[in-house]
Amino acid sequence: MAGSVGQNLSQKQSQRLALTPQLTQSLKVLAMNSQDLALFIEESLESNPLLEMEAPKEAVKTEEANPAQKDATEWQETDGGDRWDNMYQNNRGFESGTEIEQQWQDEQSLSDSLHEQIAQQPMDDLERQIAHAIIDSLDDDGYFRASLEEVLTGIEDKGIKKAKVIEVLECVVQELEPSGIGARDLTECLLLQISDDDSSAMMVRQILLYHADIITDDLTLMKTMQCKIEALDSARALLRRLDPFPGHGLRGQENIYVQPEIIFRIVNKKIEVEVPKSGWRGLKVSAQWEGQKWTGKDREFMDAASQEARWLLQALDQRSDTLMKVGLCLAARQKLFLEHGILGLKPLTLQDVAEQVGLHESTISRVTHGKYAQTPLGLIELRRFFSAGLPTRGGGLISVHRVQQRVKTLIESEPLGHPVSDQAISERLQAEGIEIARRTVAKYREQLGLPPSSRRRRAAKARQTQSRR
Repeated sequence: MAGSVGQNLSQKQSQRLALTPQLTQSLKVLAMNSQDLALFIEESLESNPLLEMEAPKEAVKTEEANPAQKDATEWQETDGGDRWDNMYQNNRGFESGTEIEQQWQDEQSLSDSLHEQIAQQPMDDLERQIAHAIIDSLDDDGYFRASLEEVLTGIEDKGIKKAKVIEVLECVVQELEPSGIGARDLTECLLLQISDDDSSAMMVRQILLYHADIITDDLTLMKTMQCKIEALDSARALLRRLDPFPGHGLRGQENIYVQPEIIFRIVNKKIEVEVPKSGWRGLKVSAQWEGQKWTGKDREFMDAASQEARWLLQALDQRSDTLMKVGLCLAARQKLFLEHGILGLKPLTLQDVAEQVGLHESTISRVTHGKYAQTPLGLIELRRFFSAGLPTRGGGLISVHRVQQRVKTLIESEPLGHPVSDQAISERLQAEGIEIARRTVAKYREQLGLPPSSRRRRAAKARQTQSRR
């Protein structure tokens, strides 16, 4: 029997997210930083006749004082020939794309500056070659986290020993400007930036080397260091001025004039949050075409332009509100970070902030990506406020950075010739209430550039043998 072909009607229920043009524009505006937003609004002003910028108050007073000039301006606007010229004269907050691009090109990147400093210093050709290779291996934070083998592969002379690379790193690269460049970890980065020998500098060195785990506890620090609160406040003020990320603009990608999206201030020991006013604050829907009757294609165009203008203004307001919500959340969750520097950083994820402010995690990602905040620590990226954490026995979390520093301290304080293993470090941290596995200790140790216990034991024996000779 031949098969038959039939048609059946069936219903299937499914869910999918449909992005409306309004939502798409809102997400686009939310993800932009100040520079991108300024260019986007400039393009919108050019393409949408219903958008305009409010004239500065000075310009309004001038028009009121010169009625003849005002009449001439109205005639020009009716003609339409000079509409954009007048708008750009009023909108001094935006720079043309050519001017901004020229600023970016004229500014020297940090990488070029470091190479130039090496070229100008007296040293032999081999040391200069090693120094250039080290600079090329620095990460975006300005740290030297590459292996010595990676540096040696980029050098023509294959007879160079690793000790020579370390010597050039410590005696040449780490002496360059900005201070802290070429550090192998955060503690070394901050120590390299302290050049004074006054009491505050000495106290900061002691805190970084021996008491980083209790830096946020005033009473314990004063008792341990036997100092007064005034001396501790001075040391913390110095510590806040140090830059934990000296590699800004190393590759040239951040070589721009950054505008902060959020401003954090410490006032009477409280954190104040501000979203600064931007150039788009004067953006509005023009009243020039109110009451005008449009027909046909003109009506379709003007209706679409009116809708896009309203959507843009709503998206800009929503962007400011979201930045304020995120800023208030970060101020509350990372108060110790803003007060004491990166050593006070607490574990915080995008999901944590999303749950607190009532937004989706992807929205928090958009609002923090590529944006900066002005803080008591200086200008830093918003992503620096976030840090993974490890669980503690008490049910809380401790930041990965603090655990890494604890691992580094335990290794540096180990008895000479008797290095502690990763397993022993894991057990010690677990005894302190930090739930951490041996393989995690090994990963953090490698990230810090520290060799395993077997290599440290061999190195100690080699040093002992050499000292006997």
